[in-house]
Amino acid sequence: MKSVNSNLPIEPHHLPERLKSQFSKLKARLWRIELALGVAWGTFAVLVSFLTSFALDRWQDTPSLIRGTLLLGALSAICLSGGWWCWRWVIAQRNLRDYSRLVQRRYRILGDRLLGIVELTEDKSAETSYSEELYLAAVQQVDLDARGCDFTAAVSTRLLSRLGAGSAVLAILTFILLAILPGAFSNTLSRWINPGGNTPRYTLVTIKPNTSEHLAIRGESFFLEADVNYLSFWKPGTVTVQLDSGYQVMGEVQDNRIRLEIPGQFKETSMQMTVGDGMAESKIRPMQRPTLVSLNASIKMPAYLNLKDASIDVESGGLDILKGSEVKVAGAINRPLQEIVLNWGSTNRVPVSISNVTFTTDWLSTTNAFEADIHWKDQFGFTNAQPWKLNIRQRDDAAPTFQFPELYREMAILETEAVELKTEVRDDFGVKEFGIDWETINGVKPSRDMLDVDFKDSSLHAAQKELKVSFYFSPNLYDIEPGDVVELRGYVTDYFPDREPGKTALYRIHIVSAVEHAERIRQQLEALLTQLEDVSRLEQSIATATDETLEKIDTLSEEDLAARLQDQATDQKLNASQLSEMARKGMETLKEAMRNPTFTDEVMSEWSKTLSEMQQLADQKMQDAAKALSKASQSPPSQSPPSQSPPSKNTQKQAMQEAQETEQEILESLENLQSMVNEDLDQLQALTLAQRLRGLGRTEMDLETTLMEGAEDTIGLFPDELAPRWRALHGKLGDTQKETAEQSQELQDEIGRFFERTQKEAYGEVSEDMKARQTVEGILTTQELILKNITMEAADQVAIWSAQFEDWAGQLEPQNESEGSGGGEGGGESNQQDLTKQLMALLRMRESELNLRMQTRLLERQDTGPETRIEKGRELSSNQSKLQENLLEVREEIPIPFLDPIFEEIHGHMGNAADALARGQTDDRAVQPETKSITTLTDAINILNEQAQQNSSSSSSSSQAMSFMMQMMMAKQGMGKEGKGNTGGGSMAGGDTARDSLNQGGEDDGDAGESRTVSRGGGQSSDLPTEFRKSFEAYYKKLEQLEQPTQRNTP
Repeated sequence: MKSVNSNLPIEPHHLPERLKSQFSKLKARLWRIELALGVAWGTFAVLVSFLTSFALDRWQDTPSLIRGTLLLGALSAICLSGGWWCWRWVIAQRNLRDYSRLVQRRYRILGDRLLGIVELTEDKSAETSYSEELYLAAVQQVDLDARGCDFTAAVSTRLLSRLGAGSAVLAILTFILLAILPGAFSNTLSRWINPGGNTPRYTLVTIKPNTSEHLAIRGESFFLEADVNYLSFWKPGTVTVQLDSGYQVMGEVQDNRIRLEIPGQFKETSMQMTVGDGMAESKIRPMQRPTLVSLNASIKMPAYLNLKDASIDVESGGLDILKGSEVKVAGAINRPLQEIVLNWGSTNRVPVSISNVTFTTDWLSTTNAFEADIHWKDQFGFTNAQPWKLNIRQRDDAAPTFQFPELYREMAILETEAVELKTEVRDDFGVKEFGIDWETINGVKPSRDMLDVDFKDSSLHAAQKELKVSFYFSPNLYDIEPGDVVELRGYVTDYFPDREPGKTALYRIHIVSAVEHAERIRQQLEALLTQLEDVSRLEQSIATATDETLEKIDTLSEEDLAARLQDQATDQKLNASQLSEMARKGMETLKEAMRNPTFTDEVMSEWSKTLSEMQQLADQKMQDAAKALSKASQSPPSQSPPSQSPPSKNTQKQAMQEAQETEQEILESLENLQSMVNEDLDQLQALTLAQRLRGLGRTEMDLETTLMEGAEDTIGLFPDELAPRWRALHGKLGDTQKETAEQSQELQDEIGRFFERTQKEAYGEVSEDMKARQTVEGILTTQELILKNITMEAADQVAIWSAQFEDWAGQLEPQNESEGSGGGEGGGESNQQDLTKQLMALLRMRESELNLRMQTRLLERQDTGPETRIEKGRELSSNQSKLQENLLEVREEIPIPFLDPIFEEIHGHMGNAADALARGQTDDRAVQPETKSITTLTDAINILNEQAQQNSSSSSSSSQAMSFMMQMMMAKQGMGKEGKGNTGGGSMAGGDTARDSLNQGGEDDGDAGESRTVSRGGGQSSDLPTEFRKSFEAYYKKLEQLEQPTQRNTP
């Protein structure tokens, strides 16, 4: 920089020396002041820039851009101040006018004059024209005035003083910082001088978090911990944590340690900790708590069960086990395990093996263990929120249960029937054995061996908890007589040591004869007549009420008329439902009657037709009458829309007249039904009377046989000489004969009453004949002969009465009115009636075949000797042959060409079954042909029903009757059963026997188309005394029983 000499002369001339000296002093002072001012500005800018950087570094890590800006600002200030001074003193130097103006700021008047002479001096030098004298005088005057003024005082030092003071203060502050914070000072200086360098920021406080990434439970608060190190006397105690989410947490530093509770986070975020000028950053990574993925319990059952180890899922928190079991617990969580603790029952802790995410225990005893809890810790140190609880419910080995699901506590079956005893046994850990024990109240008690073979079963393996098995029971296969009662119980055992078998309640099966069963069926059907009369009386009252309402229709208010008609419609519906219920119960009774061979196909067909008409009347005409009355009860509203015309009185009258006409038709139909029921009941009673007589004849025949069998041991002895057992037997036979006399008297009275009511000659003749022969007295006479051991004479008399009862039964038995009426191509209702009769016959035949198959299966289960099996098999074979004969009779009476192939197939299957049974074969060789017979019979029934529907309209009586019979075939039997549970009593007309499926196949053996008949041989006897003749006849009969006839008849 070029120096300026303040002593140089001022260019204008003619200025006094003293003025020139003052201007020189002014210039020199101004040079010094402005030079100092330039230096002060530069120093101040540098200090401000540095201290600002120092302060910013204490607040945060100052970015290099800001530090560069501060440095650039300081350098710019230095350059500006130097450039300003150079401009003033080198480039554009001041002249006298500039200095005069400067003086003018201090001395206003003097400055003005001084500025004036300076201008005159400059003008003079420019040779302008003005007065020299005046110029000199002015100069002298100004010089004179300036003697008392100091031009240097015009230079202001205020800015320099302030700037200097500020710079001094900043300099002092800088030196203080250097003295007390040399590290921070030098770090800031280095970062300030080199803003683009990598010099790290120096802080007075350092924070050291425990980890750079904080793992936390998602949504749960956690504690943030860090160490604080103070590097100076400054020790701030407040810590601030700022989260990315904007949430701020503040706390205090205690013992150079930070511990703050951070709110729960749901997503990964960053946070910044600040203490003084120290900062530290870390991340928060939320994660779920370790959870249980699976938990299984392996169960080792007690040894007596002999069961394999079981594994069950116990994640639900409950474990049901049998007392005495052992348990092994195994599970897994969703992250590798660090530690797991399992407290089991009263034991505080049990050993647990850990493998990555899984854990397993040893076998644990369940004695006094009712609860367990599990604690686990994963690889991150997280645990489950609370101990996982496992409730251990120990239970005893419950006793097994036995049920008869379809058996009633009191029921009845025919002596020739077979009943399927369906059983269901259950145990919580396995059934061992189960079966049925039975005996009769009259002393028939099967052996233990027989019960074990016929009525005992066991599970296939130890783990079988539920079994459903059917046993078969038939009275005639166990020589149980009608009138006896079978008492049975089911029993079941499980594997629990020394436990008594579980038993059912006592069940009773009443064995009834066909005659007794038929009489009970007749009584039940007779009850329908009484109920039908009640329906007729109610219908008559409804019709009378309709007539009265129709007469008073014009005088009754709309409300009264509607109420009356609505009541009548309700009564009509109730009456229809009552009649429909009667038809349903009648159908059930008829289904029960199908089991009894006493009832002929004609009787069954007639009753089926009657019940179908009853059902049709309830479903059609009675419903039509109820609808007509309901329609008439709809009174016209007071206001009706124009588009809807209200019903008038005429409309109501018309509806009531329709109801009136329908009700009259209903009354006529009910009267016809009553007549039909009366006729059917008369026919049924005649049939039951004949069968009851025939039953007495069979009783007498059995009595004769018993007497003759014991004649060898009792003949010629007085009563007191008889052995005790024969004396007791004769007493029992005498009681039987007394009962026969009482029943004879009862039948004689009933036949007489029946004749008085019906005036049928046959009944009158039989009644008179019974009186004339003194039937009761004659039977009682034979009783005395039996008790006196006059055996042969008693046997003769009993045989005579047996034949007489059979003769009277033949006189009373209804004749088949449809015999000879035909088959062939008849038409109309006659042909339809033939189809109805055949359908009934086939339905009953199928029922009999089902019964025969059950008896065959029962015989197969029995552990009998070969001779007994053959004997029983021949009885079943004989029954099968009778079914063959019945099939031929049905085919011959009502020949239908399109059914011939099916009849031939059925006949062949039945023949094969009869052959197998005659050979004592009761296995599949007999059961499969029986099953095929059942299946083919079902096909024939379906085809016959379809043909009948095609031959007549669905509204015809015969069509309705056939439809009704098909319903009976599908309906479940309901007669003769008492209520389930502990109640008993009531009717015992029959039992409910579940049947096997019809769709069973199998191959059948033997020759089709042949039926078996058994020839009877007899010995020749001479005219011997009665006692000996009877003995010889008994001898010949026993010889006949030893023969095995095999004669066959081809149909």
